[in-house]
Amino acid sequence: MKRLIILLCFTIGVINGSKSNHSCECGIAGKNRRIVGGTTVQPHEYPWLVALMLGSKLHCGGAIITDQHILTAGHCITFGVHYRDLSAHIGMHDRLGSSHSVIHLSKGVKHPSFTSNAVRDINDIAVLTLEKKLKFSDKVRPICLPSEDMTFGELPLTVAGWGKTRQGALTSSRYLLETKVKLVVSHVCTKSSIYKDNFVADSMMCAYSIGKDACQGDSGGPLFATHSRTHHKKWYQVGIVSWGIDCAKPDYPECGRPSDEIISVRIVGGRRAEPHSFPWTAAIMKKDSLHCGGAIVTDRHILTAGHCFKWDDVQKLTVLLGLDNIDQLEDVEKRSISKTVIHEDFTTTAVRDENDIAIATINKPIQFGKTIIPICLPNPGQDFSERVGTVVGWGRLGVGKSSSKVLMKVSLRILNDEDCMNSKLSTHLKPTMMCAFSKGKDGCQGDSGGPLVVFEGVGRYVQAGVVSWGIGCADPRYPGVYTKVSNYIDWIKRHTADGITCE
Repeated sequence: MKRLIILLCFTIGVINGSKSNHSCECGIAGKNRRIVGGTTVQPHEYPWLVALMLGSKLHCGGAIITDQHILTAGHCITFGVHYRDLSAHIGMHDRLGSSHSVIHLSKGVKHPSFTSNAVRDINDIAVLTLEKKLKFSDKVRPICLPSEDMTFGELPLTVAGWGKTRQGALTSSRYLLETKVKLVVSHVCTKSSIYKDNFVADSMMCAYSIGKDACQGDSGGPLFATHSRTHHKKWYQVGIVSWGIDCAKPDYPECGRPSDEIISVRIVGGRRAEPHSFPWTAAIMKKDSLHCGGAIVTDRHILTAGHCFKWDDVQKLTVLLGLDNIDQLEDVEKRSISKTVIHEDFTTTAVRDENDIAIATINKPIQFGKTIIPICLPNPGQDFSERVGTVVGWGRLGVGKSSSKVLMKVSLRILNDEDCMNSKLSTHLKPTMMCAFSKGKDGCQGDSGGPLVVFEGVGRYVQAGVVSWGIGCADPRYPGVYTKVSNYIDWIKRHTADGITCE
């Protein structure tokens, strides 16, 4: 698939004051060379590359620039992810290998003028500080930073990382991959209206790769090249992978339907989810309007919130499965609801719902495929405190605003019970509830009844919570409240026993 990358340009000025170690050289490639005609990188060919991991999940890329600093994108430590959540995997080629170093971060600094809107990030750059200094070797070495008078317009550029090998893939590459791209002049890049309105020529540049999949270049990873000034023996970091939209043809970054193809859209602190990247997500509709969210747990059962059915006639509700864009229903499965079970201890007050969980049985089983897959359930009593969870749904984009047409996602920190009880909601909370919040995030994005999911080390998501209730949006005094799914495993299995799921 063709893909346009937008990359944030930077100069050596971002780290003024750094000291040089004259016993080593920056930007010298490893002894192994590239496989001819392939895209897999030989081990340690680019020894400055770093994988920034969120638990066991690849989150972003980065590049070593000193013995204690990593250069990456500002958005990698935004949208609910703090630098303390990340670990840097140094000297890595095979993600399943054990010879590389894993170092935590002691500091993360975004550019003071970092800003984000629904499509792009400006000044999308950050410097991360490692907890301990690196010892340089053939496997671990910094990239060189260019001087301001160096130009790279006609040179082939390299993007490398462990990113997804195709759009919509749920897992990242095991081995380090690379792809070659070429810079696109600004007036060509901005032919598209989306790029014209969001491209900032002073701090961004465009690059494309004909027939290549730029998912290989992780967000935050380096764009780098050699230069004639050092006889093409040293590599310099030219840019940082920042944001982009799929393109239909070279030299013209225009999408046929850009609203469907934007990969990293941020709206009210969240992001546009890659189409079908959360294939268990269900939309419960009332006539033509979004009513609630839900998650597929078997071929005939949807897990959602009790309040979604308590005061509504289920005969008037339908379920959409395999959905991304509410306005595009061609390949979407539509079902009516034949039965609902609300937890027998469901109660409600003017502020909150308790035991807010329900099972909807659809009238006809669904077949699992690429766009329809059930969510995994957690272990009974499993605790997700201090983990980063993801809420997905088509919910409102803000207080008083309309619902999203496309599936949205937002990353939130799940609070431990003590912090949850210390919030302004304490008098309304019960042990069966959990809180989640991240500064600047809008919990309105997660529809009532929708899933709060956590990525587990075994490479799959489990449902930690059900979106239940809250006061306002993105107010630090009032975190969003979710039903703890791990408290109801026996109840869920009892009421979904006639369904088929996946291991």
